[in-house]
Amino acid sequence: MKTINCPVCNTQNNYTEEKGVQCNKCKCLINLNAKAYDYLLEGGQNIPDKNKHLLRLKNCQLRFKIIKKFSNKNQIFVDIGTGSGEMLMSSKNYFKKSLGFEHSKDLNNFYKENKTEVYNSNFDINKLGSSLKNNESIFFSFNHVIEHNSNPIDLINEIISQHNNVSIYIEVPLFTGLSFKTEKYNWTLWYDQHNALYSLETLKFIANKLTMNILETGHRAFVSENYTSKKNILLFLKNPIRFFKTCLMFLFNNKNTFMDLFLKDYGYIIATKIK
Repeated sequence: MKTINCPVCNTQNNYTEEKGVQCNKCKCLINLNAKAYDYLLEGGQNIPDKNKHLLRLKNCQLRFKIIKKFSNKNQIFVDIGTGSGEMLMSSKNYFKKSLGFEHSKDLNNFYKENKTEVYNSNFDINKLGSSLKNNESIFFSFNHVIEHNSNPIDLINEIISQHNNVSIYIEVPLFTGLSFKTEKYNWTLWYDQHNALYSLETLKFIANKLTMNILETGHRAFVSENYTSKKNILLFLKNPIRFFKTCLMFLFNNKNTFMDLFLKDYGYIIATKIK
């Protein structure tokens, strides 16, 4: 029997499987085939084509439908691991200032074209400049970032500990959603850049370790060109009980899409901390 330390909570886990093992403490699914990436040189997002860019914008707009309840225009929005910048582009209607941090330099011209303020570095609070006052809040986004990191709790803590009043939004792929349950290790989100796939229990574990007050947890699914009407009908036919349960939940929901509630492929948490 072999052992591996969990990339989220560092607990030692025994395993005999070849691909993944669930951590017995924080309940993530550890990727036994994950590789170490230097995101200055490889991995991460590429410059999107027009259609992908529009889909990413739509996904971000749907995220802010969830986030806006917990944000205000006096906050500064900081996006960690900005990727191609759609979160920043979508955030401008909700915050007084938005900026991001992204290691990849390949996207710099794309940021300029879309008038987004992004720095090629780790988080640096000095980049917020005179916009930030001690009594104001920073709203941090960790959107599909921490699953790439081998020590996400330390990463988040190092960033949020630099200010007295912070809120965070974290979104990650889940192994508890319908896609992973259906496709298992063939799911496209199970690949060597992801150190683990998460569960909502894992996200709550992280927030509790950071001594943050959990405001909300929930599920999301991506708006995608892959989900055609034909594919959706087949999904519903294969999962009729799940479909009808989702219909009932959707009637009383005003911020999630039907596919958010049906697929549950991604999970989010919103939490806050005031020193």
